[in-house]
Amino acid sequence: MPKKPGPLPQWQSANIEPKRKYKFILSMGEVPAWLVKTAGRPKLTVSEGAKHHFLAHQFKFPGRVTWTDIEITLVDPIDPDIAFEMLRIIEKAGYVLPSQWTIDNEGYKKSLSKKNFINDNLGNIVIKTVDSDGIEVERWTLHNAWVKSIDYDDASYDSEELMQIKVGLTYDWAELELTGQ
Repeated sequence: MPKKPGPLPQWQSANIEPKRKYKFILSMGEVPAWLVKTAGRPKLTVSEGAKHHFLAHQFKFPGRVTWTDIEITLVDPIDPDIAFEMLRIIEKAGYVLPSQWTIDNEGYKKSLSKKNFINDNLGNIVIKTVDSDGIEVERWTLHNAWVKSIDYDDASYDSEELMQIKVGLTYDWAELELTGQ
């Protein structure tokens, strides 16, 4: 008598769908989502904290959790001019260009602040992963994120590629929320 088949292994089920790298949406201030080419996802490390030595043995204990900076890559179109917008984000955070500094505008009193990067500028940066139906299944929220670096792409006669901007982001912590379940 033939054996009754058991349940299918998980990866043989038509209902299983892995997360795909290209199915994401990033929200960052006024930057349009369609300009985002790549987005690093949050990374963390746990430092090696205290060590205890006993006879010929060493026992290790975990230390602090540190969230690692991420990088996003943006396409730089003519309209909206994202190169200009990225510099505007830095200016809204408190940076005054030397060419704009005068005693009358008191620009010499301003300086960059975390508060100015976040409030009404970037807000919390969110990376959403979507499934094949466009339903959000995962949401990473970067808390207190600010722009650490902006790397404008090189111009080159040897290339027909799109201009890009790499933006380094640092943040205090990230939260992961499973949203599609």
